[in-house]
Amino acid sequence: MPRKHIHPYETRYHAKATYSKAIRASGDFVFMQGQVGTLLDGTLIGPGDPGAQADQACRNIQQWMEEAGGSLQDVCKLTVYVTDISYRAPVYEAINRWFDGVQHCSTGVVVQGLADPSLLVEIDAMAVIDP
Repeated sequence: MPRKHIHPYETRYHAKATYSKAIRASGDFVFMQGQVGTLLDGTLIGPGDPGAQADQACRNIQQWMEEAGGSLQDVCKLTVYVTDISYRAPVYEAINRWFDGVQHCSTGVVVQGLADPSLLVEIDAMAVIDP
């Protein structure tokens, strides 16, 4: 079995989604830098809107996964950085739309700031593409 979800559970903090406490996977690893709400040319999508920025970050993750030969279904772990605790709900609503049914592992962190003050969320993804 190339992927085994260990202890799937329903989240209790925000929009309903199912995550896994751990995932055992075999295959090719994909690591990407933290994704933010910008286009390749640096244009910010959703100034002041953490949900829109998270949506664009997820769109970027999808693009890089496809270029790596995989899909969002191959993502095992997200680390989500927000600059304000109140951003969790709109950020995770966006993430849950993109990752519906994936049951990835997720860690959420509230940080004082990101590389650019206009950035409200950054999402770091790790994936394993099944052989």
